This record gives sequence, structure tokens and C-alpha cells, in this order.
Amino acid sequence: MSKLHSLHTRSIDFVLAYPQVEVKSVIYLHPPAGIILNTNGEDVVLKLRKNLHGLKDAGRTWWEHLSEGLENIGFKQCNADQCV
Repeated sequence: MSKLHSLHTRSIDFVLAYPQVEVKSVIYLHPPAGIILNTNGEDVVLKLRKNLHGLKDAGRTWWEHLSEGLENIGFKQCNADQCV
């Protein structure tokens, strides 16, 4: 489409996009193997504060965060294609 209309395009790779978004639900997980925590022998779980790749809702949560940020600076979502 941009070639057809002689427009210049750019792409952005969001390498750390998911971990920048707060998790909406409460998620607990066991520490990864090799991580040693001083817990006096007690079992420990960690509360997740930020999204991780592989979480069921990570993509949707990131998309909502991105859409909200773009709307806040004046962009509007296209009615013909909700992904644009």
C-alpha cells in the first residue's frame, strides 16, 4: 500500500514490549531453577508484577496498553480495520 502511494514506511521492533505492562490479574509462580532465595527453608512463590512472554493474556494486555497510549497522544483507531 505504501509503495502504491509512494509513501515512506518504518517498522519498530518492540523487543521488551510485554515486560513493560503491568499484569491485570494476580499471578504467583515458583522461582526459576538456579535462583537461590534466603527463605530459611520455607517454600517461596513470587508475585508477578509485569507481563512475561508466554502468558495467556500477555499479547492482549500489551495491545490494550499500546492502544491507550496512542489514543492519549491523539491517534484514533481505524473503523475499517481494528488492528490499525
